[in-house]
Amino acid sequence: MNRLAIILGYGDKVKDNIMLFTMQMVVFTLPFVEYVNSWAIIIMTLTWLFTADYSSIVNSLKERKLSYFFLFYFLWLAIGLLYTDNMANGIKDLTLKLSFLIFPFVLFFNKRIDQHFLRGVIRVFYYTLFFVSIYMLIMAWIAFLNAGDGDLTEAMSHFTYEIFAKSIGIQPIYLSMYMVFSFFAVIWDFFIDPRIGLTKSGRVMAQIWAFHFFMMVILLSSRMELLVLLFISFVGIAFYTGYEKKSWRKAIVKMLVLFSATVFLLGVIPINKARYTEMVDVNEDYKENKWGGRSIRIHKWLNTLELIADQPLLGTGAGDMQDELQKVYSKNKFDIAYNYRFNPHNQYLQTWASSGLIALFLLFGVLLLSFIYAINSRNALYVGLVLLLALSMISESILERQKGLVFFSFFLLFFGGYYFNHKEKESLLPKK
Repeated sequence: MNRLAIILGYGDKVKDNIMLFTMQMVVFTLPFVEYVNSWAIIIMTLTWLFTADYSSIVNSLKERKLSYFFLFYFLWLAIGLLYTDNMANGIKDLTLKLSFLIFPFVLFFNKRIDQHFLRGVIRVFYYTLFFVSIYMLIMAWIAFLNAGDGDLTEAMSHFTYEIFAKSIGIQPIYLSMYMVFSFFAVIWDFFIDPRIGLTKSGRVMAQIWAFHFFMMVILLSSRMELLVLLFISFVGIAFYTGYEKKSWRKAIVKMLVLFSATVFLLGVIPINKARYTEMVDVNEDYKENKWGGRSIRIHKWLNTLELIADQPLLGTGAGDMQDELQKVYSKNKFDIAYNYRFNPHNQYLQTWASSGLIALFLLFGVLLLSFIYAINSRNALYVGLVLLLALSMISESILERQKGLVFFSFFLLFFGGYYFNHKEKESLLPKK
């Protein structure tokens, strides 16, 4: 078997290889056109249906409690159709969240997911994001050169935020979230828990690779994702370098270097600088905000809380949430939000407003159980993933778009399945 096949997790068992390939296709297609990703999910599901050990699902139900929260969340959304006025939107929302019904079986109860699957899927994901980012940089460079001798600030805009992400047709928030995860995946795969021996030059290349993903997060200028990257990095440095290696001086130096590099790089592109200046300017009103940033989000949250106050227990019903929020926007003369039909840009508020306290409890249950599993597994990337998702949902309704929903449900249940499979495998080993 060649080295590439080993790196991607392939072994000698044909059924395992087919299942792994279909999972890799799901994460490979995630940054691209949504219907292609949907077909990848269908193929993965069909492969599982024809190769699954159904008896193992029944035996695992009692211990693998995370599945309950995903399945009951989906069931509660379905119940919400009983009291929604906009049935078409409700069914559309329920269809979007089918992964909450499918993935617990295909991923969380899948006994095939082992260390090879884990590495293979994660590597395909960050390999894909690397090549996607190279393509984006090439397209941005071509656009920059075609801009000629015009305004430099306008020409540089091709390397940042929405214009930069436009070349592959994805919103900066989701692409930034993928890049943050890829950044931590490279660090985990090569430095924290390496399974492939690295030469000195190999370590340098891995560091360059990680820096590349860090730079992509800077260029995409999604402020929340950059803050999440810095927060998780600081926590990781404090734990591994400061606490475990007892070297707090090195930990502080690493934090200062990372923070200084971030501040310096943000100042290179004028548009990036303007976006982050707006974020800390408490005096700027949303009407003067052309970035759709902090001030607009605060007003969205306040309007959503006003909606929640009317129906806190059951919510509006998934199909009615946006229509009801539009009425609040109109009443408060929040014209920009009304005209663009902005959602709350906060998944916790969105869930509460649309499906009530029960759905919010189930969402918190998913995150809390996942965090407990991640801590117990002592898998740094798993911990980072849960924190990334939990924090990203503060400023974005990531479960309302396929690119956020699939990323959320796939990786949480994939890591969860690996955690329990590994735990069961260790329990079968003879005790020393």
